[in-house]
Amino acid sequence: MAPTGIPWRLLWANYRLPDPNLNGYLFPRKSLTGMTSKPISRKMKSRPVEGVKFPPIVCVGFPRWEGSDYLSSTVQLMGELAKTDRVLYVDYPFTYKDLVDAHLGNNPGVPAAELRGTAPRLQPRTLANGATLQLLRLPPFVPANFLNSPVYFDRINQWNARRAGRAILAALKKLGWEQPIVINAFNPALGNMLAGTLNESLLVYYCYDEISAAFWIARHGTRHERTFLQRADLTIVSSTGLYGAKFGQAKNCALVKNGVDLSLFKSQGTRPGDLPWQPIMGYIGTVDDRLDFELLEALAQAYPSCTLVFVGRVLATKQAAQLARFPNVHLLGPRPAATLGDYLAAFKLGLIPFVKNDLTAGIYPLKINEYLALGLPVVATDFADLSDFIRFLQVGTTTSGFIAATGAILATENTADANARRAFAQLNSWTGRALEMRRLLHQEWTKKQT
Repeated sequence: MAPTGIPWRLLWANYRLPDPNLNGYLFPRKSLTGMTSKPISRKMKSRPVEGVKFPPIVCVGFPRWEGSDYLSSTVQLMGELAKTDRVLYVDYPFTYKDLVDAHLGNNPGVPAAELRGTAPRLQPRTLANGATLQLLRLPPFVPANFLNSPVYFDRINQWNARRAGRAILAALKKLGWEQPIVINAFNPALGNMLAGTLNESLLVYYCYDEISAAFWIARHGTRHERTFLQRADLTIVSSTGLYGAKFGQAKNCALVKNGVDLSLFKSQGTRPGDLPWQPIMGYIGTVDDRLDFELLEALAQAYPSCTLVFVGRVLATKQAAQLARFPNVHLLGPRPAATLGDYLAAFKLGLIPFVKNDLTAGIYPLKINEYLALGLPVVATDFADLSDFIRFLQVGTTTSGFIAATGAILATENTADANARRAFAQLNSWTGRALEMRRLLHQEWTKKQT
């Protein structure tokens, strides 16, 4: 009998797909409302690993490990930590809807075989830096973010968490890893359900955006984050704006700013063939509602002899189409990460034209260090606290000020300044940021052991 109180007809009509682990049913026969009577096992037999003092790291990630066309701070940090530590990355929780889309050919990036269980869900990955990381694909989740009701969402979230917990515990057992440090990356709803169930020695929340302003997760994420900030032993945020917002809410809060992959952001000396030859005012990253499109239209009109180039996926399709009406605007779409250095090397300057709101106030933009690593001058709006970069950044607080700052850079350039920008970016590598994070983890883990 199906559990009561949940709009099962809607879910069944849209997402029905048999799961071999559930005897052909989307849900187990046991009622969701009775799940709390048999929680995921909190105990594992203690079997210390000889010669290893620091525990393994389990990162329950929100970003995809593979198949994404943007760089993620979570992925970068875990890749660096894998150089020195045992790391299990629990991949983005794909849903039954994703699996159906993949079956229909609408979402080729979904790892359908792993989700169905016809390929191993736990697989090692050898990284470009030579490290090895364990990647775990969870069984598909029932989608729930579209639900308005907190009660319905939490019941489905609890069911999803039970499946996730079983899969993670099975992976840990197979690897022979115990009492891990668990890092939840921007998924506090799942974090609250998993807390205490993985026999973790330390629980960490990694927060890289203002969740209350992130439309895709704000509805249920905001209330769950309030609880998780108090539950986590340590909260690590990625910007000074987020630190100011979370410091008073978290039990323990620390700041590890974003960095740059210096091996990636360098020029190979080849100018991409899809770039125009006019001076380029460039932007790399997602074209979404963080961008000030009115400002960009004014910029394109102000400098018709220059080109405005965007390299990255386009999510704000309507606004982007409006902007693309200008003949000197080029929306190239996403490009392979290995080629981004060559695109940046062809830019005259890098742009960070964000609107100023609650979401952007908490952003430490990855692109600023990526621009600087190629020696580019940068023009940004005053969307967030970027005081760390005051020597290398022109800030436009108004549209006219932004346009004027851009014009000043287009008119002049100094090689010594470019070298100084490159040197500054060297100080902000992901290797250094990962060392900061590991120091915090070790400090809090040691404190908790004593």
